[in-house]
Amino acid sequence: MDAMSLEEAAGLQNVSEKSFRDKVLDDLAIFETTFFRCEFVNCIFDGGRIGLSTFHDCQFIGCSFRDAKLQSCRFSGEKETQRCTWSRCDLSNAVLLKCDVSHNVFGDCLGFMLRLEDCDAGEAQLKLDVQRQINHRHIMGGFSCVRTKLQDADLNGLNLESSTFEFCDLRGANLTGCNLSSASFAGSNLNGTRLTRAVLTGASIAHAQIDELDLTEALTTDDLTISRDQQEKVLAQFRIRVLN
Repeated sequence: MDAMSLEEAAGLQNVSEKSFRDKVLDDLAIFETTFFRCEFVNCIFDGGRIGLSTFHDCQFIGCSFRDAKLQSCRFSGEKETQRCTWSRCDLSNAVLLKCDVSHNVFGDCLGFMLRLEDCDAGEAQLKLDVQRQINHRHIMGGFSCVRTKLQDADLNGLNLESSTFEFCDLRGANLTGCNLSSASFAGSNLNGTRLTRAVLTGASIAHAQIDELDLTEALTTDDLTISRDQQEKVLAQFRIRVLN
C-alpha cells in the first residue's frame, strides 16, 4: 500500500488501498470521503470530526478516537467481507451518531463512556473495555447505546456494569457471562438475548420486550427492576405462583 497523509485524503472523494501510519488528524475534519481497503496504524483522531464518509474493508490498528465524533459514517459494504476491523483502538468518550458498524470486529479496544446513537451494530463482535483502571482504582464508566441495532451482536464476557441500552434492538445478542450490574435496558427488545451466566444485580429491564427472554439463564438477578406489565412473565419463568 502507498502512504498518504490524512490531510491529502480529506481533500479527496475516493481513497483506495492507502496506508496511514502515525498520522494525526489535528483538528482536521473528514467529510464525504470513501476509503477502500485502507489501513490506519497508530493514527490519532482525538477530538476529530468524521462525517458522511464510507470505509470499506479497512483496518484500524492502535488508533485513538478519544472524544471524536463520527456522524453518518458507514464502516461496512454490501458484502460481509467489506466489514472493518478495529484492533487495540481507543474509543473512549467517542460518539457515533447514525453510523453503520454492522459485522465489524472490535478486538481489545477501549470504550470508556463510548456512546452509540441511532447506529447499526448488528452482528458486530464487540470486545471493548468500557471501564477504567487508574492506579489500581476502578473507575466505573460503561457503554451507552440509544436506538441502536445490536441484533445478533457478540458482547460475550464483557464488563458492562452501569451501561445503558435505551430503545435498542438486542434480539439474539450474545451477553453470555457479561457483568450487567446496574445496567439499564429501558424500552429495548430483549427477545432471544442470551444471558447465560450473566450478572444482572441491580439491573433494570423495565418496559423492555421480554416475551422470549430467559432470565433463568442468568447467574444472578438480585435486585432486578421490572415493570408491572412484565410481572406475570417473570414470575412464571421462576415458577412462582401468586395467591389472591
